Amino acid sequence: MISHCPNCNKPLNFNENQHAKIESALAGLQSGTLKLKCPHCKVPMELLSDGTLADWRQSTATVLKSAGKMPEPPQPPDINWLTKTSYEDIETFKEIPKLLVMIDPGPVRDAVVEAAVELFFQPIKVESVDEAVEQMRAIQFDSVILHSRFCGGSFIQSKVHENLKTLPMAARRYIFYVLIGPEFSTLYTLEALSYSANMVINEKDVEYIKNIYKKGRAESDALFGPYSKILEEQGVTVA
Repeated sequence: MISHCPNCNKPLNFNENQHAKIESALAGLQSGTLKLKCPHCKVPMELLSDGTLADWRQSTATVLKSAGKMPEPPQPPDINWLTKTSYEDIETFKEIPKLLVMIDPGPVRDAVVEAAVELFFQPIKVESVDEAVEQMRAIQFDSVILHSRFCGGSFIQSKVHENLKTLPMAARRYIFYVLIGPEFSTLYTLEALSYSANMVINEKDVEYIKNIYKKGRAESDALFGPYSKILEEQGVTVA
């Protein structure tokens, strides 16, 4: 059985009686999951019959597949337009917004920084995860770009990624979060959503990142812009 909460990462120190009840409940599972609340953060978690953490995406897919109702996911979008057209600016910024660049030194970071300047951003480069976290605490960034291999780690376990996932929505809705790396499909919105990001970019397309960013940002603004405008009219701002 899992030993730490997947949300707060604190140890699950159940007493013998609690542990026995959980083991008994797991043994009696015929299907589905056992729902528990972390004694520390009170966030619910779900366990499979073997005591491992249930991945809601995997478990849902398993149920649908067994019922013969497993839908085919939409395919990544066609991005051939990148080599044929230029995506026009959709707005003029009244002040210079800040963009946090969490990419190791090299051609990919250079291309991102160059594009950021051309898009009228003030790019701020960091060299470590801890530095990135400190910058995010001190500065309200309009956009953040995280490479999936930043500082040699995995973005899934990154403190930056976890911080962005758990930010209060009053702050998160004003940050355009971009993931870049070799495993992503450029502008694949379903993939971005699964990682709590606004946009994903494959690093092989970095030479077109200026146009990619414009298109992705325009689509996001078209979707969430009216909602944000209503919030602003009601006086709701970043906390």
